[in-house]
Amino acid sequence: MTAEANPTPRRSARTALLPHVAAALVVLFAMTSIYVDAFHAPQPRDVPIAVVATPANASRIQLALDRSAPGAFEVRRLASDAQARHAVTHAEVRAALIPGARGDRAYVARAFGASETLTATSALQSLAAHARVPLSVTDVVPLPARDRFGLSSLFTVIGTLVPSLVFGIGLAFVAARLPWRRRWGAILVYGVLAGVVIALGVDVLVGALTASFAGLALVGCLLALAVASFAHGTVRLVGPPGVIIALAVLMIVGLPASGGAVTHELQPGFFDAVSQWLPPGAALTAVRNVQYFHWAETLQPLLTLAGWALFGLALGVVGDRFGAAARIGSRRRQSPVRARSGGQAISAV
Repeated sequence: MTAEANPTPRRSARTALLPHVAAALVVLFAMTSIYVDAFHAPQPRDVPIAVVATPANASRIQLALDRSAPGAFEVRRLASDAQARHAVTHAEVRAALIPGARGDRAYVARAFGASETLTATSALQSLAAHARVPLSVTDVVPLPARDRFGLSSLFTVIGTLVPSLVFGIGLAFVAARLPWRRRWGAILVYGVLAGVVIALGVDVLVGALTASFAGLALVGCLLALAVASFAHGTVRLVGPPGVIIALAVLMIVGLPASGGAVTHELQPGFFDAVSQWLPPGAALTAVRNVQYFHWAETLQPLLTLAGWALFGLALGVVGDRFGAAARIGSRRRQSPVRARSGGQAISAV
């Protein structure tokens, strides 16, 4: 009898494991496919390039660039060398061309990203070669020796994203019975301390990003708050499926859409379109611009991160009142009443 009864529990165990295996394979397929799709064939799209030239010459340069790479570059006309240099050093354009009678000059900023700088430089070199004039290229925002490949910003974002995601999700389960003020107070404390810890590690200890301790701490704080808040609020609203939603938005789509080492402007249209509206992409731009471009073009990414933190808070508030968290809390409050009524019925009998 015992030998005949054993197969059923074994089959039940196999059946119970199948959803976990299937879920892991789905996530595996999604991450490998999306990550490779985001990075396997980087192509420039509307990369801004400044030109110090007359309107007619600027139009001619735009046409020449469009012939060699349609839609790759957007030419912006400037009036002087000083304006061109300022535009590059403040992340307004990715390169600037100053044509001259004896040769052309170009300004680039390798700190924005080696891949994009190489793409812009190659396009300008092709123009100069076609015109049969020499081209002198000056890197006005070079990468320092402590961050020679420009990867420190990317790994700062990744290093903040993963533990903040785990913290927000874990808090939704571990502290499920705590009042909302304590849970959100813990998220706020975590975010503030996370910013300081990030800056201490990356700036003071490692010495990789040293241009602005306060700026690095601010971006790190907002990123940690955005990720932890969204993950926590999503789980409070929809329950365990919120874990999948948070992973999909922040890790499966958000991280590859950040652009990584190639920058989002070289990625396929979808990733480029959503990059700066998701926390990883906004944070990566903010870290780079704070460190290498004098805080230029940082308002939008900082507001994006703050918006995600507030959005997560709103999700959590709604979840605590009407979502999965509210339903679980209601069942827990009702269970003692049922137990007491059941006990009275037994004693009456």
